[in-house]
This record gives sequence, C-alpha cells and structure tokens, in this order.
Amino acid sequence: MSETESRKGRGCFFYGCLTLVVLFVVGSLVAYFGVRYAINRLVAQYTAPTPMPVPRVEAGPEEIRAVQERFREFADALQAGRSTPALSLSERELNLLINHAPQAGEFKDHVHVAIVGNKLRGTLSLPLESLGLRQLKNRYLNGVAEVKASLENGILLVTLDALEVNGQPVPERVMAGIRTQNLVKDLYKDAASVELLKKLEALVVEDGRLLIKPRGAPAP
Repeated sequence: MSETESRKGRGCFFYGCLTLVVLFVVGSLVAYFGVRYAINRLVAQYTAPTPMPVPRVEAGPEEIRAVQERFREFADALQAGRSTPALSLSERELNLLINHAPQAGEFKDHVHVAIVGNKLRGTLSLPLESLGLRQLKNRYLNGVAEVKASLENGILLVTLDALEVNGQPVPERVMAGIRTQNLVKDLYKDAASVELLKKLEALVVEDGRLLIKPRGAPAP
C-alpha cells in the first residue's frame, strides 16, 4: 500500500464517513421532496442562507498534537500489522481529531460530535455548494443527527436514528427508509478503507467514549 493510500485509509473513520452520511441525507430528501414539492421548495425548507453556530472545543497546540500523535501511532501500527492496544477516545478528543486534521477540509469548525449513551449526536453546519446544484449555492445544511455506529467482523455499520434539519424534524416517511440503510456502505468501494477495516475487531460507543479495537489487541 502506498503512503497516499495509507493516509486515505486513516481518514475514513471521520471524513469519509461524514461525507457519506451528509450525501445520503441530502439525496434522500431530494428523492422524496423532488417529486412532491420540487427542488426549490426543498432548498427553502431544509437549507439556510447562513451557517448556524456549532459548539467548538478549544485546546492548546500541545493537547491537539498529543491526541493527533496517539491516533497516528494507532493507525501506523494497524498499517504495519503490529500489535497495538485499543484506541479509546473521549468526546473532547474525538472533536479535536475531527477539527484539527489536515483532511478536515469543509468539516473544520462545522461539526461537533457528542457521545450520548451508545449513540453519536452530531451538530453540523455545512456549506452545500460543493454538491454541484445551482440552487445550493450559498446554502447550508444546518442540523442535528443521532447516529449509531458499530463494527463487527470487519463490517462497519452506521445508521441514522433521528435527524433535525433547519430546525425541523425530517418527515417520518423519509426517516423510515433512512433508518434501514448502512450510511457508509460505499466505503467498501475503496480498497484502502476495506483493508483498514479488516484489521479492526470492534468499534463501540459507550460510557462517554469511542473505542476502536484492533484484531489481536493485547489485554488492557
């Protein structure tokens, strides 16, 4: 695996997954409302002309570097096939990783993730211009989503439990279809992501932490 592929694989947990979830939600809304209300009605009802405030986690450079280094060491050990302990991330550490990595791009300072029970609750305010629709120029997706994430036998499963967009709950008829879908199934079209996921045994959200356990991890 090349260094470029290696870096791509490392980022799949955050940026690849986030992108797929956003695209799936937007696509589901377009499919549902495109016929019934037309795209202009959808844009007016479920997007906004300005971003909404998103909680920010403030930290000094030393704390940020420490979290990034711990994640990098974990990822490097995975890529090299070395035994390594599970990576346990608090809500604070998870947000520092999301918002301070070079791959963050448009997600930087536009996404905050809270750990609530066994779910991830994401608050996001994302520019939609990059989706390529003329109607989405200078429009933002402002919302709150509750997501369940797990990994077993190399299969990453991310499902959306609840979604509020632009201050409004998404209609239950749309949510019923979304809840049955693995929002990150397209990750398996990417060879680097597949290879990385094969090296993981479990992903668990509990007790206020995200735990990523590699196969053959030493006992704590």
